[in-house]
Amino acid sequence: LAAPAGTLSVELPEAWPRSRVSVSGESGEPVPFTLEGRTLRCFAPEPAMLRISAPGAEWVYSLSLPALVPSRWEAPAEIARGAAAAAAVSAPKDLWQWLVILGCAILAAEWLLFRQRPFSRVSFALKAAALAAALAALFQPGLPVNETKLAVSVLADTSLSIPAGSLERASQLAGSIESARGRHLVRVLPFARSVRLPAPEEAASGWRLKTTGGEQGRATNLESALREAIASTPPGLLPRIVLLSDGRENTGWALRAAWQARELGIPVDTFLLPGKPAPKLRLESVRLPSVAFTGERFPVALTVAAPEAARAELEISAEGKPIGSAPVELQEGQNQITVRASVSTPGAVDLQLRLRAGALGETVFEQAVSVRRARVLYVTQDPAGMEKNLAATLAAGQFDVSVSGALPAGELDGYQVLILNNYDFESLPMAAKQRLERFVQQGGGLLVIGGERNVYAEKKNPESDPLHRTLPATIAPPRSPEGSSVILIVDKSSSMEGRKMELARLAAIGVVENLKPVDQVGILIFDNTHQWAVPLRKAEDKTMIKRLIAGIVADGGTQIAPALAEAYKRMLPAQGVYKHIVLLTDGISEEGDSMTIARDAAQNRITISTVGLGQDVNRGFLERVAAAALGKAYFLTDPAGLEQILIKDVMEHTGSTTIERPFQPRVLRRAEVLSGIEPESIPELRGYVRFAAKPTAETLMAVPAQMSAAGQPDPLLVRWQYGLGRAAVFASDAKPRWAEAWIGWNGFDRFWTNVVRDLLPQAQPGQAMLSYDPARASLIAEYRQSTAIPLPDAAPVLYALGPDGFRRSVRAERLAAGLFQAVVPIGTRRGLFRVRPLEESRAFPEIGLYLPEPELSDHGEDAELLRQIATFTGGRFQPQPRDVFDPGGRTLPTRLRLWPALLALALLLNFVEVLLRRLRRGMPAAAAGALKAA
Repeated sequence: LAAPAGTLSVELPEAWPRSRVSVSGESGEPVPFTLEGRTLRCFAPEPAMLRISAPGAEWVYSLSLPALVPSRWEAPAEIARGAAAAAAVSAPKDLWQWLVILGCAILAAEWLLFRQRPFSRVSFALKAAALAAALAALFQPGLPVNETKLAVSVLADTSLSIPAGSLERASQLAGSIESARGRHLVRVLPFARSVRLPAPEEAASGWRLKTTGGEQGRATNLESALREAIASTPPGLLPRIVLLSDGRENTGWALRAAWQARELGIPVDTFLLPGKPAPKLRLESVRLPSVAFTGERFPVALTVAAPEAARAELEISAEGKPIGSAPVELQEGQNQITVRASVSTPGAVDLQLRLRAGALGETVFEQAVSVRRARVLYVTQDPAGMEKNLAATLAAGQFDVSVSGALPAGELDGYQVLILNNYDFESLPMAAKQRLERFVQQGGGLLVIGGERNVYAEKKNPESDPLHRTLPATIAPPRSPEGSSVILIVDKSSSMEGRKMELARLAAIGVVENLKPVDQVGILIFDNTHQWAVPLRKAEDKTMIKRLIAGIVADGGTQIAPALAEAYKRMLPAQGVYKHIVLLTDGISEEGDSMTIARDAAQNRITISTVGLGQDVNRGFLERVAAAALGKAYFLTDPAGLEQILIKDVMEHTGSTTIERPFQPRVLRRAEVLSGIEPESIPELRGYVRFAAKPTAETLMAVPAQMSAAGQPDPLLVRWQYGLGRAAVFASDAKPRWAEAWIGWNGFDRFWTNVVRDLLPQAQPGQAMLSYDPARASLIAEYRQSTAIPLPDAAPVLYALGPDGFRRSVRAERLAAGLFQAVVPIGTRRGLFRVRPLEESRAFPEIGLYLPEPELSDHGEDAELLRQIATFTGGRFQPQPRDVFDPGGRTLPTRLRLWPALLALALLLNFVEVLLRRLRRGMPAAAAGALKAA
């Protein structure tokens, strides 16, 4: 059989054991090979004859270089032809000849000048010897020697397939080799997917190798490690490589690097590290949410089959970093395990589950989970700054919080949860209520937090109100049998004539229409004097009352103080839970004793509001009266809005169902939203708004029954599912007015974070999925759009990110209405892949897919591969650590450089000559003569 040189891959007819298959070269020497199932692979970079032997069969392959394709290359016409002009190159200039001549001249001068003096011959000899040594050093002489000093590179496998015990064994071997090194050079290089530098803590006090984390640790590349060790061997030393591994490679091919090491004469010693044993556990299924939110504790459900009862531990990691663990008691047979995990990093996250069960081994599962940062819109009618406690709590809980004083125009699909805090529902237009209903139906969460602005308004057909349909509880009517008392003081001076008077009558009629029969109403009109158009009476015969109001005519002047005194006098003995007076005027009047009346009214639980029409009003006076009587002041330049303002004010001051008394909340049901909160630790609240829970709603917390006149507990925290989304009502507040004790409570953060997380979307509009097509070796990103979100005209540019720095941009194509698809070729890459647009998009969210890498499923070890590498390269399999430094008769021819020693000798001789000259000058003449004679 013929084949090209290089990698030879042969499909055998049977899957024989490795021990029964051999590969040999032309002269019979064994050739290393790998055998996976029926596929045999070996490497021969040069033309050769290979013989493959198996039980009852033999194949002979002749490997030759591939034939070259005939080709002819013609130089372009514009290229210059002919021999290139010779470049002027100056010959190298040697200065040592001139230095020799100069040295000789110096020696001659030395001899002539100092030949008659004592010691001159000795000095001359020393000087000559120093000069000769310096001249000899210029020629850089050397002696040929054979070097036996070794440079040993210890490659330690720290991939995920190496268990902790084997990693400890590798650390001991590295330490033993380093201890026995003597004069030799030793480097320890941990590797997995590639070689890395050891961390400082790994070599701090003896070797303590650690598993390579993240993407780098999820592959074993023996070829890359061997090539790195070969390339980084320092020159001038005998190279040797020590490989500590389980032999289970899943990237690259070690035999190619073994050929290179053999050609370069570098032996490779191999040590076998025990690999992970095959687990006895069987992971049958794993259920994870496709989308989660940052900080959310999402469920992870596993079904595991165990052959016997055992204690186990489940570890969860995100992007290679541990995020939690839990003990598990396994029973024989199937086990259902459910734990919760939380991730704080948005995007497609690689989530790894590792179940360790001692002797039963461990099983590993990885999957990509799309994690998003939940956006919360906090709409409040409280004064600025009142929301800081709750907003800060939600921000710390991984929510992206936006605060607004009003519901924004347009759709709300950019948010996951909407909070209405202390909001007057009656001020919302019908279109806004419809948007809120659609938001919840399409999967959003709506939370209503109570407050003093929540006003009850009686409706003839409540189900026609979209917000009423959406909420699990609605504001309850007052339960008091006395009802409320309302007096309208209407200015009927001549300046009110015409449209103002007409609108004032309509506003008064509107107030009467919104009162209950149990309520009392009175209409006091004034000009220079005052009189009762409708004496204070029950609002039962509304037709008669409206007829009396219709008869009010404008004339006369303006005297406010007497009319206000009359209204207060009549209201004081009146029956009613709430007593409210509204003063309507368009002019200026003497104040009189109005401020005294206002203060007295406040002390007697009578509220007074003022309404000023037009520009000619005493704003300061009206504001002071309203403030003193705990009411509100309104000023209108256009009387068209008078009816709405008047009805709103009366309903707010008489239709409110707020109860401001301290109470201890009761927990009715221990749902997950209250996890981690002990009922006895919940502090008291100082007030709440009475809501009525709907029959199908779930009431989790309640107000004690003794707080209610009917003897029934009022709901405090109630929720339900509405469409694809959820809605909840908390009847008290989250600010210092009623929840002052809660703000300092250590469960405040957990409670509100849990409540808001409970409202996060459980189902996503549309579907986004990333899958793998093995036939095309490509990722398939599919986006099925929902009618709940606006459909884009065209898909944005998508960016695919993957392991080993993989990046590619693609554009999704529209396959059908609401269906887009993008194809991303990835070849043989494995690991975590993400596909996302440049900017966050609800229609095209970030999605991910984890393609399992063989590293996580590799078990056992490949001792035969390590043995072949050692034998083929001239190394040893499982030697003693001290034997690593045995050169085995190998030497490295090199030269011992003598010129540094010659230069040092020249300097020493010159120093001695100078020293003798100094001594001669200070020595007595007799001693000098004796020395000269000697």
